Amino acid sequence: MIGIGLVSLNAVSQDLEKRNLYYGNRAFDEGDFDEAIGYYEEAVNASPLSFKPNYNMANAYFRKNDFEKAANLYGSIIDLAPTAYDRALVYHNLGNSYFMNQKLDDAIDAYKAALKLNPKDEDSRYNLAYAQLLKKQQQQNQDKNENQDKNQDQNENENEGDNQNESDQNGNQNNEGDQQNDKEEDSGSDKDDKQDGTNDSKKQPIQPKISKEQAKRILEAALKSEKDTRKKMEKNKVVGTGESKKKDW
Repeated sequence: MIGIGLVSLNAVSQDLEKRNLYYGNRAFDEGDFDEAIGYYEEAVNASPLSFKPNYNMANAYFRKNDFEKAANLYGSIIDLAPTAYDRALVYHNLGNSYFMNQKLDDAIDAYKAALKLNPKDEDSRYNLAYAQLLKKQQQQNQDKNENQDKNQDQNENENEGDNQNESDQNGNQNNEGDQQNDKEEDSGSDKDDKQDGTNDSKKQPIQPKISKEQAKRILEAALKSEKDTRKKMEKNKVVGTGESKKKDW
């Protein structure tokens, strides 16, 4: 009797998962990601360890541009993926989420993980190369800014030494010369203050960010694989993504 009860309960959970997953996918295809997330959450409550509703919910968060939640969810379901192909998809989408959140190092690691599982994935290969290129450019800009700061500091030190020498020489002149020097020193002090203010603003730490054009490029690269992803998933008989006709992540 107990065994029959457990089987019946399991069947009810599966029915709840399938029904909510179905309606969630319909809402996703219609672009109503909030409604889709609601259905996916119900499906997950019915079957917490089921890959499909968790994965589709992460996709919905990504489509909402909530990249932080998407990344957290993708990262939590890697071990739920039933095949290496599915895990590669999760890592690929995780990389996209990190990329859109300006986390290039994490994105690079995720794309590398995706390629280890699926070396033929050209989308992950492209995104990895692009993320590495942006990282290199950011590092070059940072090095350039640091060199400029060093040169400015060196010039300031040289100017201070010159001003000190001029002051020592002028100290040996007569009173009239001293008065004139005082005026010049006051003027020089004002100038130094202005220079200091300018230098302080230039020394503000520059946080390199991904431009809108760069973000658009990475998204377009991901969007272009819609039909191929659907065909691959059908061919390999893996779980569906529940994604819209516009793009399969």
